[in-house]
Amino acid sequence: MGLHRARRGDPSLLLVTDRSAWSELVGRFARASGAAVAHMLWEHGDPVAHDPLGGWEGDWIIGFQADYVLSGQELKRARRGALNFRPGPPDIRGVGMYEVALARSADTFGVTCHHMVERVDAGPIVEVERFPVAEDATGTALCEEAAARAYLQFLRLMPLVVNGAELPVSTEEWRGPLHTWAQLRRRSWPDAGVRSVRSVKG
Repeated sequence: MGLHRARRGDPSLLLVTDRSAWSELVGRFARASGAAVAHMLWEHGDPVAHDPLGGWEGDWIIGFQADYVLSGQELKRARRGALNFRPGPPDIRGVGMYEVALARSADTFGVTCHHMVERVDAGPIVEVERFPVAEDATGTALCEEAAARAYLQFLRLMPLVVNGAELPVSTEEWRGPLHTWAQLRRRSWPDAGVRSVRSVKG
């Protein structure tokens, strides 16, 4: 885990992301927007510090492809709110979303921006964008396309956050079970088919 200290400014953001190239681009855009940005890098399996947020308090927490699950107390450190940009449509919750989609032979996939609450993938949805899944899609290809579309969604919505503008309100709702790391390790989901797919980051 890496936590880079914010510089002075307003609003103040804490980015919580993985270490992908897409997350690096997200960090660059957020800093270029004029906000004061702290960046917490964390992926599943990393050790968890006593205070992973490093004492941060500020305006917004922004998750992007984040594996770290923020507690209710950590979410309260953001005065204005917490948003998450995640791969997967609202009907595929939790982890292993790429594998679930391919196991279902889904025709479409998507990315979802939502307000974060203490429960995973449960907060009010801001925006959903769906796109078709190619017939020969692999988990890796789906992962990269979703990351690219989540990045574009971030570019569209972050200026609203930085400028204090009203965010969209989606009519979509979360549906289906919350998929777990244990299911991902077993490649077994009760609501999906039996098609075998390549393992990628959940």
